[in-house]
Amino acid sequence: GESLSPAASSSESSNPEPSPLPKPKRVLMPADAQFAVGSVVFVPDEQQAYLPKRVASCTGLGARTKLTVGPLSGSGGAAVPAKDVADVVEADPLALEGAQDMVKFSNLTEAALLHNLRTRYSRDQIYSAAGAILLSVNPFKQIPGIYTDEVTRRCQEADAKALPDLPPHVYGLSENAYRGMLGEQKQQAILISGESGAGKTEAAKACVKYICARSTGGGGVGGGAKLLRQGSHEEFVQNCIVEANPILEAFGNAKTLRNNNSSRFGKWTEIHFDAGGQIRSARSTSYLLERSRVVEHARGERTFHIFYQLCAGATKQQRDALKLPPAGELRYLGQSASLSVPGIDDAADWRAVCAAFSTFQLTDAEQTSLRRVLAGILTLGNLAFDAKEMANADDGSCVSPASQASLKAAAAVLDISPLELETALTIKNVGKFPVVAVPQPPEKAAVARDALAKALYGSLFDWIFGRINEKMGAGAGAALGGGNKRTIGLLDIFGFEAFSRNSLE
Repeated sequence: GESLSPAASSSESSNPEPSPLPKPKRVLMPADAQFAVGSVVFVPDEQQAYLPKRVASCTGLGARTKLTVGPLSGSGGAAVPAKDVADVVEADPLALEGAQDMVKFSNLTEAALLHNLRTRYSRDQIYSAAGAILLSVNPFKQIPGIYTDEVTRRCQEADAKALPDLPPHVYGLSENAYRGMLGEQKQQAILISGESGAGKTEAAKACVKYICARSTGGGGVGGGAKLLRQGSHEEFVQNCIVEANPILEAFGNAKTLRNNNSSRFGKWTEIHFDAGGQIRSARSTSYLLERSRVVEHARGERTFHIFYQLCAGATKQQRDALKLPPAGELRYLGQSASLSVPGIDDAADWRAVCAAFSTFQLTDAEQTSLRRVLAGILTLGNLAFDAKEMANADDGSCVSPASQASLKAAAAVLDISPLELETALTIKNVGKFPVVAVPQPPEKAAVARDALAKALYGSLFDWIFGRINEKMGAGAGAALGGGNKRTIGLLDIFGFEAFSRNSLE
């Protein structure tokens, strides 16, 4: 992929610049001192990582350095602990001001980078740049004016020289990719990475939103598409790209301890354009779906959103047909600290998902089958097993009497007989010629139950991806023939976390 330069934010110009810091009274640094008295340095801090301080006194070099620092303005000072002296670094003036491009620092250190981000974050400037890299810090709130038509227009109308000088913004990054694709006929790639809760999913949606809007006819500098004809193929493909988000978030995202809408899979999306800059097709590929979350998750977390949406949004007629008990009675959901999450309306999200199904032209029969698979997975989780004495083999297991209703319900929605389902979970076939039926104890039958639930969900997820790609890629032949270079790819890889028990398939 190409190196992409970040661009503009509407919130940059609206925020007042901070008052200039008082200039230090510089004195000549003695030959035997590491820092000049009056200079500003970054000192390690347990709570803030690094804090800017003014040097009050400094003697010695290396391991013999003794350093006293005080506040940036005012008097007083304290000795820096000997263990921290080696990590003290001189502060770059641009970092103290909150510069928008950190590649201009004379000394780009970890301390300078963190303080610069903190300074800008305090001004609601969540985007910063380091050359071709755009850094964003999740504000965990809505910032007025950050994603407006004015920001879009500013990015589109900036010429090649002005674009890099605009305040950093995800729209500027997307504009650079669009211009590189269309003007230079080079394939572009945008990589979005970061820890869980950093805002990767929202950044990816912002990129896609801008690129779709750009291709519909912004007509900015560097070329642009014509306005879309209503009902055209191009309009349909763009609607599919946008409407894919509710579906993929429902089936691939979940509440974690750090993020209420955390992507639990990685996604690569390719958007293909014709010579005029209009979107002709798109294709998505998924990576590393966290299937283990279907059957277990940490305390205070949830499994995938779609299960809660189904329970909250399905009509009574649908619930009766699915033989679905209340969400609180489902073992795979009952592990959650709370079945509902503040700020998430599962019933409304279910309606959005159903509307997106219509956009992708899923038939009523397909949507019914999809609901049956989801209900079957949830009902499987309620199966419990008892030990069973076997005459000619080790002790096996059977579905407990208390779970017979769940067995019949799961078998009904999965369109198999209860006996076939019970046998598949409690008997393991070994070998081929001949096949030996080995009874499984209750604990292994429970493992088989969970493995079946994860396999069903993984297959359903892949089927959904296939249907989405089928619609987004329809009619792409003219645009993609002959090794198309007019492509923008976007990789949204999920953030990793530290779990007490980590089970990534």
